[in-house]
Amino acid sequence: MLEPWDEVISLQRERQLCADDVQAIQSSCVKDHGEAHSPDCWNRLVNRIRDRYLNSASKEWFSGRRPFLLELDTLFSKAHNREVDFKTIEQRILDEKKEWYRDKIKVLGLQHATKSSSEEQNLQQRLNDHTIPTDQLISELRRAFSDGAVQNEEAFNGFIERLKLASTPQARTDAYVDIFFQPGHDPSGAARSQKYIDMVRNGVPVSDVINSMIRDRHAAERDQNEKQVLHRQLEEKLEELKRAKAAHELDKSKRDKARQDKARAAAALTDGQPDLPPCSACSTIPDPQDFIICPLCQILGDYYGLQVEPAIFCSQKCEDECYEAHVDAMHECASGQGCIQLHDEDVEMDEGGNILVCCRECVETLGIPSTFCSTRCLGENFQRHRDNIHLPERKTTHHEMDDASQLEFDPEDGTRYRARKIEEHIITFEDAVKGWQRKTGATVK
Repeated sequence: MLEPWDEVISLQRERQLCADDVQAIQSSCVKDHGEAHSPDCWNRLVNRIRDRYLNSASKEWFSGRRPFLLELDTLFSKAHNREVDFKTIEQRILDEKKEWYRDKIKVLGLQHATKSSSEEQNLQQRLNDHTIPTDQLISELRRAFSDGAVQNEEAFNGFIERLKLASTPQARTDAYVDIFFQPGHDPSGAARSQKYIDMVRNGVPVSDVINSMIRDRHAAERDQNEKQVLHRQLEEKLEELKRAKAAHELDKSKRDKARQDKARAAAALTDGQPDLPPCSACSTIPDPQDFIICPLCQILGDYYGLQVEPAIFCSQKCEDECYEAHVDAMHECASGQGCIQLHDEDVEMDEGGNILVCCRECVETLGIPSTFCSTRCLGENFQRHRDNIHLPERKTTHHEMDDASQLEFDPEDGTRYRARKIEEHIITFEDAVKGWQRKTGATVK
């Protein structure tokens, strides 16, 4: 298979020979017959041009394009009878040559030799688009390959002339290196392409060298893409580690703060004994290192931030004597006279017994230390508590809320209601203690 430039040289040579023969036939016809196209000379002229394409001794661009050659043979037969003129034949040859040009670009893989993947994809699409004129495609291809260093057409014509004059393989090789790698215009680029220059000098066909260059470039692009993917993965991993580190440091900071708060509280008790309230039973100032505090006061004040004066006991004896009185006085069931313990003698036998609970809305939102002797007690007094406490405080503190969906109204009396799920409105003392312990790291006995 000839290299493309060898096909060009052969084409130029055969075309010139044909043109010379046509000119000789026309001149002879004028001389012998006094006209340019006598019947005999016309047939000689048609046969000579026909032989140019159908009986070419060298391999040219149209060689092997059998359907085209059969069609061309038919056109020349019609030309003998002057049914077709040479302009029609010439146009058909030009159209076929444009198709050959597209095929040649694809065979050589020139679309892969553009400067970028986007240019390669664009050129591939345009090669397949037969609505684009070939002249426009040629112009686009030249721009895609041009680097501004040389004028491509001028350089190629000079390259063809060098090949015509080359009398040795070395001379052809030098011409290849100069046109393809341009060491005179781009020495550094030629140095980077030394591998391919060596292939050319070792006699490797230029088409194989081009294929090797394309494969190497695609491999380099794949490596670059893999590096970019790996880089992104490493960056994502690094960000993940940074987030994990930040979360760890934040958690550590919270734990450190809790320990510091405990230490400051202990130091305050140690260093400022007058700030410690006197024992609620005997009025003695307790030992800062050894005292007892009402756990419910501690939870309401420290965990929920409510204004509660805590009950302090200097000893177990004082607590035993006064704790129940403190609870009755300070932590009376918020149901008041509606407390079920005042009306139901068997209340302690109910399921769950008396489990102290807090009203969730009161302690979490309204800032009121409302406690009830049991879940059942809050449930049976829910409407009274909501009407007398929640609704006025919501208005006063601007904590308006729509909780109608949490209420269940009496079908016979639309003014009466109860909590649809009382469990949503309570915090058990046990759960409150657990929350406080998680917050402070302290323990309640």
